[in-house]
Amino acid sequence: MKEIRATLQTGQMHEQYCYNCIQAERYGRSERHWHNDISEDFDSSAAELNYHRPVLIDVRWNITCNQSCNYCNDKCSSKWAALYNIPFRSQVRPYYQQVHNYIEQHQGWIREIALVGGEPLLLPENESILDIIPDGVKISLITNFSVDLEKNKIFQKLKNKRNVSWSLSFDNIKERYEYVRYGGKWDQIEQNIKHLAEIHGHTASVHAVYNLYNCTRLNEITSWAKGVNLNVEWASLYQPECLDPLKHNKEVKRLAQTEIEILLERNDLIDSERNFFETALNNFNGAEEQDEVLKLAQHIHDIETLYHSDKAGHFLKLWPELACALGPL
Repeated sequence: MKEIRATLQTGQMHEQYCYNCIQAERYGRSERHWHNDISEDFDSSAAELNYHRPVLIDVRWNITCNQSCNYCNDKCSSKWAALYNIPFRSQVRPYYQQVHNYIEQHQGWIREIALVGGEPLLLPENESILDIIPDGVKISLITNFSVDLEKNKIFQKLKNKRNVSWSLSFDNIKERYEYVRYGGKWDQIEQNIKHLAEIHGHTASVHAVYNLYNCTRLNEITSWAKGVNLNVEWASLYQPECLDPLKHNKEVKRLAQTEIEILLERNDLIDSERNFFETALNNFNGAEEQDEVLKLAQHIHDIETLYHSDKAGHFLKLWPELACALGPL
């Protein structure tokens, strides 16, 4: 930690620890902006290396999750761990109580607590955390939002909070949603969004990852989101690289660029949406042609044959324009 902080004090990002933010900032903002915005009065250059005041609590107890999304893996989802036959322990770890006690003892510093995962609505530890968070502290969730809210104990506690921000993690709709966010049902998502809209003091946006599966469907998901009064906050893909539109042939990139150009003609985008895709368009204009088609073919084969066999043939059915541009897979 001291090594990382010493690097940050020089004004540089730590090459290994900050990798995700470095990748994300190819398209704009990253998670470090979230931290810095919350602590805008913090001076890193003057802080001691052992300084620690928990202004933002980011809680990720374990990887318990009810989905095996196509670009996720066993390090982030218990569903993927099961598909890979990797043992996963969902029970309480010995240090959980220490974390709980630390948060309780430092309540006065906390401005925001982020409940992440796995899937935060499936982690019972979040129930007890919600009992000790002071009124006025912002609660942020990044959730796949695919559980039945009426039966969910954590949601029932969240309903009584008045400063809650929901980041709904998905990046396609309808059949394409169920293909990519495997294990989720689109009808449940729509039902949950209607339920959430009835709660005073809660805000929500779609937290979407820009990737090959949506690069030709940006207007589709944007139109749907605006229709239910949601904005889309876009993020960059970290892995696998074969799902990065920039890593494919010129015909795929042409389709992706055209979709962005149509999107940018809309007059209902918020600044973050417009800024993300203006940056993306610049990246396309300067990108060298690459060819990840063999790795993509293997990825789709594995998804449709080894892991989600009920979706066999669905990539060709749901993204015919990409299948044509990519050539034989």
